[in-house]
Amino acid sequence: MQKNHQPTQAMALYFDILKEAKDPYILSRTYYNLGSIYMWDRVFDKAIDAYTHSYQQDSLLCDTLHMIRILKNMGNIRLHTGDSIESQRLYARALHLAKQRNDSTALAEIYRQHGWNFHKKNNFDSAAYYTHLSMNYSQSPSKLYSTLAEIHRHRQDIDSARYYLNLGINAPDTEDRHACLFFSSQLEHHLSNDQTAYEQLLTYTLMADTLYAQQKTREIEKMAYKHEAELKVRQAEERHKLYIGIGILAFIIAASIFLLLLQNQRRKKREAQLKYESALQSLNEKIGLLKENLNIYDHERETLLQHTQEQIAYLRAFTLKQTAIGSRVVQLSEQDNKDKRNIRVLTEKEQNELKRTVADIYTDEISRLKECYPRLTEGDLLYHCLASAGFSTFAIALCFGNSDTGIVAQRKRRMKLRMEETEKQMS
Repeated sequence: MQKNHQPTQAMALYFDILKEAKDPYILSRTYYNLGSIYMWDRVFDKAIDAYTHSYQQDSLLCDTLHMIRILKNMGNIRLHTGDSIESQRLYARALHLAKQRNDSTALAEIYRQHGWNFHKKNNFDSAAYYTHLSMNYSQSPSKLYSTLAEIHRHRQDIDSARYYLNLGINAPDTEDRHACLFFSSQLEHHLSNDQTAYEQLLTYTLMADTLYAQQKTREIEKMAYKHEAELKVRQAEERHKLYIGIGILAFIIAASIFLLLLQNQRRKKREAQLKYESALQSLNEKIGLLKENLNIYDHERETLLQHTQEQIAYLRAFTLKQTAIGSRVVQLSEQDNKDKRNIRVLTEKEQNELKRTVADIYTDEISRLKECYPRLTEGDLLYHCLASAGFSTFAIALCFGNSDTGIVAQRKRRMKLRMEETEKQMS
């Protein structure tokens, strides 16, 4: 965005980065880019502030090359705002770091900038001095021939100016020759050597046409590369959208399957509950009918009472064993009890469910026992109901969360003692 002349959007992203970033390298480059935008927009105070923050991060990283670049930019800003003393101080600091690194490229650039600053102030002696220093460190000294020639022309040293222009005209780089031809034609015209000036200006013009054509070719190539890059980006975005769509579809399908499974599980639980309630209601109706039969047939009361009690016990036992928890107890009772380590017992949740189911089915029996034997515990009542239902000693032990049948015998003995104590108190 910054390179494509969208500084506002670029700055917004940079500020977002500064809120999150912890890495000194990322902080340094972000502050540096912000400083460059501010400097380009001529907001020099904010540019200096951003460059200062970047310099501090580079100091932590010991990145002297980037520190030199920042010092040069800050020196240019101070020079532009008229603070020549501070500008010289910043340039001097940059030179010191460059000499420490023995960085010829940085030294050449700083000296060149020094020379250009003195050139603008018409201090041509100092300008020539620093430009020569820049040439000593520069890997392409031909780029400074035209600058030196202009300095010597302003000093009225025509021979030296012509010397550096001729060096530039014969330089290998086309752009260096181009600049030197233009300045040389101006110099010859000023000296009334119009024929020479015309020939050089003609050569300059032909070379300018060639450079212009090359530039246009490069621009066309750049546009082609840009179009190709945009096409690739668009294809990548389309693939990304496709992947997102597939991911959303897969998520919806998975969620739908999960909901169907959950709904099916709930439906099964609801059906089991309805079945249990129906069985309980049927049990209560049959018990009620049997009790009515007791009142009808008085002369056969004793025999009928015993028969009825047996039927009631059978119905209760059958109903209990048909429930989900009763079936679970039957299933566990079929385990091999020889290996105690692998025996599975009812979990706490299943024990609670068994207590509720037994309380529903044996309501009358539990009420009778509580009335007759108030000292009996809930465990005693549960044991009595399970034993009445015909469960084995092993099965009853599993119902109490234990695989040892000895605890059932102990519970039976304690229950008998409580019942006997109650009977003695009543007598």
